[in-house]
Amino acid sequence: MEFTYHVWATKRLLVHLKSLPREVFQKEIQSVFPSVERTLYHLYEVDALWFSRLKGEPALVDKKMFETIEECEMDFSDLHNEILEWLGDMSDELVSVSYTTSKDEVFENTREEILKHLVNHGTYHRGNIAAMLWQIGEKGVPTDYIYYLREKEDMLL
Repeated sequence: MEFTYHVWATKRLLVHLKSLPREVFQKEIQSVFPSVERTLYHLYEVDALWFSRLKGEPALVDKKMFETIEECEMDFSDLHNEILEWLGDMSDELVSVSYTTSKDEVFENTREEILKHLVNHGTYHRGNIAAMLWQIGEKGVPTDYIYYLREKEDMLL
């Protein structure tokens, strides 16, 4: 799967969330995470963590929450643009990356495997948010991979 799909789907979700009542972003919900904001923060934090591991650097997330959906959108945009730029310079996805987990366990995966994990992780949590929105009476937005492919194809025409 392409990382650009992950960027597209995240952006599409954030644009949709901006069209909903502002309180939806922070509203407490009985779910996997206690709010849409907490779910998005987790997704952002994990994207940043894995990007740091890909680069062989310590993970640095200097915030504990998003105050607004606009702040969230800006932070994701900055991070994803940085990752896309890095990917453009990357010459070999099969290079192995060694990293240490938060439990001090050492693992090794290829760049490709880590990127697939990021995309899959994002899909899972966008699904959490879709369920959360449905639970509070709001509609979600389609972020399935096939929609990305169709939109990408339309842009090429």
